[in-house]
Amino acid sequence: MKIHLTYDFRVDTILLQLRLERGTLPTGMISRKGASIVITMPAGLQLEEPRAQEWARRVVTEALRQRAKEVLPCMLHDQALKFHLRFNKVYIKDLSSRWGSCSSLGNINLSLWLLLAPPYLIQYVVRHELAHLNEMNHSPRFWAQVDAFYGEPGRGKALEREMKAFALDLQRRHMR
Repeated sequence: MKIHLTYDFRVDTILLQLRLERGTLPTGMISRKGASIVITMPAGLQLEEPRAQEWARRVVTEALRQRAKEVLPCMLHDQALKFHLRFNKVYIKDLSSRWGSCSSLGNINLSLWLLLAPPYLIQYVVRHELAHLNEMNHSPRFWAQVDAFYGEPGRGKALEREMKAFALDLQRRHMR
C-alpha cells in the first residue's frame, strides 16, 4: 500500500495510536509506549519532497509491522480457538492489494495495514481468512461459514461491503 503522508497523519484506534511530528534533531526517532507510537522526523525533512515521503513511508510501515506482529497473531489465535479451527502459520505482510489471504496449506497472511481499520473490521478479515480453511473460495458455502461465525445470515457480505468502503475512504484520504 502506498500512502501519502502529511504532517497531520495519525491513527487513533484501540489497537494503535500513531502520529508523525516534526523534529528538531538531525536524525529521526520512533518512540513507543504500549500501543502509542510517535515518529519524529529529522529536522528539515519536508514531507512535500519525494525523498522525505519515501523515508516516512518506510518508517511508518516498519512501525505498523512491529505493532501488527504483536496484535494480529493473537487475534487470529483467539478466533481460531473460539471456532475450533487450526491454521498452520501466520504471516504479517505489507500486502498492497488485499487485507489477507489463506493458502491451501493453512497459512494465513494478514496485511500490516489492517491496523488502520476499526477492530470489528479487523476481526471480520480474520474470520474471513479462517473461513477459507474450510472453503477455499467465495462460494455460497464460504459465505455461510462466515455468517455462522457471527450467528447472523448475511453478516459476512455486509461486513465485506463495509471493509471495501473503509478501503476506499482510506485510499481517498491517504493515497496518491
